[in-house]
Amino acid sequence: ENVLQENDRLLTQALSVEIVNIIVHDNVKSMCLNVNACASCVTTESELKPDFLKKDCYETLLQKYQTLEKHCITLEINNQLNTEILQKENLSSNASAPTFAELFKIKDLKAQAQAKDTAILNLKEKLNSLNGDVKDRDVIQNVEESETLNIELGHQVTKLATENNHLKQTYKQLYDSIKSLRVRSKEQCDDFIKRVNLKSAEVSDLNARL
Repeated sequence: ENVLQENDRLLTQALSVEIVNIIVHDNVKSMCLNVNACASCVTTESELKPDFLKKDCYETLLQKYQTLEKHCITLEINNQLNTEILQKENLSSNASAPTFAELFKIKDLKAQAQAKDTAILNLKEKLNSLNGDVKDRDVIQNVEESETLNIELGHQVTKLATENNHLKQTYKQLYDSIKSLRVRSKEQCDDFIKRVNLKSAEVSDLNARL
């Protein structure tokens, strides 16, 4: 009986171990499937990511293309308008084309202008050729003229200073004389006012007596 009980216990333990192994195996298998599924998802995402990037690039390029297309259409319209305006201007210019006499006069004026330009160029060349010799002579002449002018200006400054001093003295004399005249005039006016007041008093006294 003990042996049978031991066999039952061992059998039960063996069954329990087998059941545990089956469960563990199923769990491991399920986990492996999940890992494979995750790996597949990662692979799929990594494969699709360039597609998403390509799609974004495509949308960006499409927007740029549409913008450029609108710009090109605008440029074509502006070009067409400018062409029409130019054609109208050409028609108006052809309608108001100059006469033969005016063309002849314009040609003559152009020839005269060209001749003047040629003469100016020739004169410039001559001036450039003479510039080396003339420059030294001009410098010497300018120095001599500057010295002469400085001497003349010095004489003029001295003369003006003398005249200025004379004017200052004359102005001072006039100021002093005017000041003395004002004093005399005031004294005379005061004396005259006193006399007038005395005469007025005498007249008032006489009137009172009468």
